[in-house]
Amino acid sequence: MQLNHNAMQVRPIKPADTPQVKSLINTILDLEFTSARKAYTCFDLNDPVQYYSGKKDIFLVAEKDGKIIGTVAIKEDAPDTALLRRVFVHKDFRGQGYGEKLLKKALEFCFEHDYHTVNFRGSEKMQSALKLCVKQGFLEQDVTVSPDFKMFILTKKLKPPAAR
Repeated sequence: MQLNHNAMQVRPIKPADTPQVKSLINTILDLEFTSARKAYTCFDLNDPVQYYSGKKDIFLVAEKDGKIIGTVAIKEDAPDTALLRRVFVHKDFRGQGYGEKLLKKALEFCFEHDYHTVNFRGSEKMQSALKLCVKQGFLEQDVTVSPDFKMFILTKKLKPPAAR
């Protein structure tokens, strides 16, 4: 089934989106990441507009028919390094290219804001997000193992648009 991606838009979060964003992410964490839930802090979701308000930060949402169906965020980790966060897509919309569109917008933002490197930290439970990142050129840099979960650290070096 081919979906009309034009009906979905990726845009910066607005304050009015916060309840939907919190609900989407917390529902996914509660249902799909139960055993590793404590590894995922959510203090940034209390006010994502404020938390991601730095000059080199952004929180993007995918909106379809007035509903938030996906998220992605960029937070400055160092002057030339971004941290990719909050890569989530509602289960009913997965496998349809929405996550890829969100990630591409986030990477465009990183390039436009002079980041040279983008890091993503994801647990073994985040297989879809990890695969999406690898598909977009992220490479595994490290793996941290704890009693409750395994955390992968992926890195992407950004290149000028002509060299991508």
